[in-house]
Amino acid sequence: MNIALLATNGAIDFGSIFTDLAIILIVAKIAAEFFERIRVPAVLGEIIAGIVIGPSMLGLINPSDAMRILAEVGVIILLAEVGLEMDMTELRKVGRASMLVAIIGVVVPMSSGVLAGTVLGESLNASLFLGAALAATSVGITARVFGDLRALSSTEARIVLGAAVADDVLGLIILTVVTRIVQQGSVDLAGVASTIGIAVGFIAVAGAVGILVIPRLFTFIGERAVSPATIGVLAAGLTFGFSAAASGAQLAPIIGAFIAGTALSRTPQHDRISRDFKSLGAIFIPVFFLQIGIDTDVTKFFSGHVLFVAAILTLIAVIGKIVAAVGARGTNTDKLLIGIGMIPRGEVGLIFASIGVAVGVFNDDLYAVVLLVVLLTTVITPPLLRWRIEHAEETASAMDTALVTEEPTGGWLVVNNDEVQLRGNPPSSLVLSLGLQTSILATHAQPNDALLYWMHANRAFELTWDLATSQLLFDVLVRGNARSWRFLEVTNIVERALPEIDKAIRARRGDASELDPTHSMQMPTVELLRDRVGRNTFSDSAIFFAAFVLDFSDDSPAIGIINRLVFPENVAQQVRALVAASALLHTAASSETIENNARNMAQLADFLGSPLMVEQCRMLTEARGNLEDWQYPLLLDITTGVQGLLAHPELIEGIEGSVESVRRSKAMSLTSDLHVLDRLQHAAAVYILAHEPETLVRHASLVEPAPRSGKVRVSVESTPHNGQWIIDIATHDMRGLLARICAVLAERGLEIVSADLATWPDEAVLDSFVVNSAQKPNAVQIAFELENRLKRRLDAPRRLISNTHSRLTISLDNDAHPWHSVIRVSGADQPGLVQAVATAFAMAKTNVHHAHISTQGDDVSDRFEVSTRHGRKLGSQALQRITELLS
Repeated sequence: MNIALLATNGAIDFGSIFTDLAIILIVAKIAAEFFERIRVPAVLGEIIAGIVIGPSMLGLINPSDAMRILAEVGVIILLAEVGLEMDMTELRKVGRASMLVAIIGVVVPMSSGVLAGTVLGESLNASLFLGAALAATSVGITARVFGDLRALSSTEARIVLGAAVADDVLGLIILTVVTRIVQQGSVDLAGVASTIGIAVGFIAVAGAVGILVIPRLFTFIGERAVSPATIGVLAAGLTFGFSAAASGAQLAPIIGAFIAGTALSRTPQHDRISRDFKSLGAIFIPVFFLQIGIDTDVTKFFSGHVLFVAAILTLIAVIGKIVAAVGARGTNTDKLLIGIGMIPRGEVGLIFASIGVAVGVFNDDLYAVVLLVVLLTTVITPPLLRWRIEHAEETASAMDTALVTEEPTGGWLVVNNDEVQLRGNPPSSLVLSLGLQTSILATHAQPNDALLYWMHANRAFELTWDLATSQLLFDVLVRGNARSWRFLEVTNIVERALPEIDKAIRARRGDASELDPTHSMQMPTVELLRDRVGRNTFSDSAIFFAAFVLDFSDDSPAIGIINRLVFPENVAQQVRALVAASALLHTAASSETIENNARNMAQLADFLGSPLMVEQCRMLTEARGNLEDWQYPLLLDITTGVQGLLAHPELIEGIEGSVESVRRSKAMSLTSDLHVLDRLQHAAAVYILAHEPETLVRHASLVEPAPRSGKVRVSVESTPHNGQWIIDIATHDMRGLLARICAVLAERGLEIVSADLATWPDEAVLDSFVVNSAQKPNAVQIAFELENRLKRRLDAPRRLISNTHSRLTISLDNDAHPWHSVIRVSGADQPGLVQAVATAFAMAKTNVHHAHISTQGDDVSDRFEVSTRHGRKLGSQALQRITELLS
């Protein structure tokens, strides 16, 4: 075992291993972040970081067996991920051009590499590995650049990416054969035939097991597994098992990992396994790339012989892949662009090089040569691709402008033999309209090359929405499928016309170089509503667009798309209301207060406005999921209560039919006092919704005339509950008023149950409290003590005890109320808690509109509806300030 693993007493030095691992992971992430920001592939940054921390430069890490084992785990996971994202059926669909490009792109560089190695005096074994390393292609780098330049829909991109699928399989077979030949120590026809037979036999047997057994096995286990981690752990075990089987057959372990990945891609749990492997790979794959740098002797880069050989092999690597574009002969494509796209070796070439070292055919010089070739081909490809694509774009734009034709009879698009065909050359202004129409047709037909070429040629055209294209998007929502959205993505329509959705898709994906994990475009809420609601007309489309927004809002705020689209009258407003109300209903169904609180019911009714909106909101909330079984009946009770308010005959006859306007009108009908009527007319809507008409008149009468500063009026009323009283307090507004009132009530031994607060433009205030008291509170005494306290300075908030014994928590919820933020204070009850919280609100310049105080035993659960001084909801900074004042 390497001496780096041993302590002075001969035992394994775990401290050294963990220190090395910590340095490698931290440095890898820093390097990857930096290089990604400057638009250089992260893999290069990780290799360079390995060189820097390795013995060649800083010497922070020395090569060790432990890190090499972890690096081997990383490369196994990497190849399993490649297999997971590769649909082997696509290999049959890449077409003749892609297959020819792949074959030529393997044969020419490999044969040239073997010949060059032999001429340069290297052994046959070393030359074979040099040729194999030159045959590889890294699809990730090319795909990233094509995507950044909005060129994934081009015929050239599809040929290159299709060829890469075949290239991966051919490269792994070549690696297997070359490794076996080298390990046997001799090259003869019988030996080569035997090696190919073993390789093909292993791939056939393992592949058959993967296709026939693994999906059924995982389906069986998935239906019976209790732990959510079972599938991921079993998939990892299967991957390492296949790798061990490949090693036992004297093949490279990565062959087994790749086959395991392709088998797992066919399981029903593909998405879950892929996410688990990405989490695992985020730890171990960087160890592999940094280990390459750590093992590199950087001084070899300055050797004249190494630089000379690297220059020759780089030239062969570039020319060999450009020549491969001959395979696309007969297609209307840019052959040079295809050749450039095949150039980068990336991680695939590095894997070949590391295996060459492992089997003993690469010395330090050759390892440095291959590393230089990989680095150079990977670095030069992105700028070359950008140059060629932009050049082609300018040429195509000039040609297409001159070739615009009139629309044929029957339209621009036609479906023939399961193919969506473009007829003529439409103007660029139709990109969005024809793209959306094609996406609907693409549910059962394949867009042809001419259509894809036209979309690609117009990829830079600015897209704007109108009523017709917005209706087409609605048609995509109710009639499209994953193929529709895939088409819209590869033609860059999502990125240009729906940037919020594009951002959400990228966030789901996590890795921008990943080609098309289908889960990134799934819309479960839309799918459920299609089954339950059917296909509405565009004028009734609000619920579908709300579902569309909500399906992507977990990954990125998507409500902005509503501002881009053009809707029939009131639809945009309905979409926004449904999105907000759905979150409100979900929160309501998770609490115990709203179903028994007429005040909150009224607020919900006023917010939604119509029975149809309430029902659509319920359906939308149910379709979103994330509800426990016990919440569904509660949700139905809430919406039934709101429907009852909206359906009440008194409300139907009210002014404009709103709950608030009806309640205000009824209160005003109960009094003839002009001053009281004026007070009711100018009361805030949230205050009107909080009280019954009789209570509103009582409050307004107490406030009139408006109290002068420092003066207080108090009235005390009984409630139906024994020992419970209503205390109404009218006064002039001032900072910290609620805190001062709470202090007076606490001093008189009155336990606050709930509180409502109303403020008028003339700064008149009416605070209404429900309190517990064995005796009727003395209104005169409360008024006297409060007037005295109003003359004093506001005391600093008492610091509340917050530890493991008190369990006191303060949380902010902006979804639980239509207009206000809700702050909840819960935990062990403490003396003066409400007063302390109210004082903190005052010092944080936070207005309190309503408070519900609940105490059960030694625990308290207080709910405060609050806003900023300007009536807006609070943010996290405001909550932090309040928490700091109390803790």
